[in-house]
Amino acid sequence: MSAATWTTRPARTLVPWRLSRAGELLACAAAMLMLVATVARPWIAQAVAPDDRPAEITQPFPPLHTLDKAHREIFIAGYISQPFYYRSDVRMKRPDGTDLTLKKLGWDGDALYFPIDGGIRSVEWWQPAGFMIDFLHNKAISRLGNGAHGRKLKNGVIEEVEATGTLKGQPAPPRLKLTDVFERLEFTHGHNVLLFTPMLRLFGGSPRIKPYVGVGGGFALPHVEVRHTGEPRETRTNEYQLAGPAAQVVAGVELRSGKWSYFVEYKFTYAWIWAGLTGDESWKNFNMPGDLLRQFMAWWRSEPPKLGTLETRLGAHQVAFGAGYWWERGRASR
Repeated sequence: MSAATWTTRPARTLVPWRLSRAGELLACAAAMLMLVATVARPWIAQAVAPDDRPAEITQPFPPLHTLDKAHREIFIAGYISQPFYYRSDVRMKRPDGTDLTLKKLGWDGDALYFPIDGGIRSVEWWQPAGFMIDFLHNKAISRLGNGAHGRKLKNGVIEEVEATGTLKGQPAPPRLKLTDVFERLEFTHGHNVLLFTPMLRLFGGSPRIKPYVGVGGGFALPHVEVRHTGEPRETRTNEYQLAGPAAQVVAGVELRSGKWSYFVEYKFTYAWIWAGLTGDESWKNFNMPGDLLRQFMAWWRSEPPKLGTLETRLGAHQVAFGAGYWWERGRASR
């Protein structure tokens, strides 16, 4: 998030993102229904059970005071993923009289170009409940005919989009090519999100096969790369930023083999990006830690981003494959 957006919420946000196809809406709704079914099933079973049914069967979950002693597990894992982005509006404001909204830009992932898209996570489980800390790295590249980091593509697409507002003090044309405005517009080191996600294991699993779902939120930490067409190097933005909130829904299946686990997972991720156009470069300030410190100091001094702001929203369906190691905690102390 830019220094300006740390102090006040943007006066006008972009048109809310909407699902464009019924099938995509059903995919997200299915994960939520599975979550509700998991929570509700034990209480339904208890309500219809005969009076003489043993108490341990009708009890929905183990007593809370036992969860820190039995079946407490830690799972550390890494994974690779492939995002499929929705189109989104981009709004850019600059001191040169630009207040421009570009409608429904397409975004590409370039997932297999280094660094490969994916993430790392830590999950702690207490019987059916768990909590995950998940750091996800994706790439999101606008269609300027290039791949990640300006890599030339043989059949690269240069997109033409609808435009409204002003461009350098003049009314924007109704449609324009992205290359008329940008040499580069991407989040390729990357579109990073840090997410905190409560989890539930689903019914019907076995000691080796463990389905699960989760819904969580966190922060977008993208590497903002913006270059303006025909403008000098000093106007480029090339730095990590705390840019806004993020959320995810996950549904997957874990397969265990000894102390190792392998999983396949569907993820829906969404991030609200409010970035600053600063003219700064990461290498001057030790990459992410230095960039975020520099951003914090600008916020502390109430300094707005000197070259303006850029807003968008990034929603993506993803398929992830991963592996990790798990171990139990608490048994030795019993």
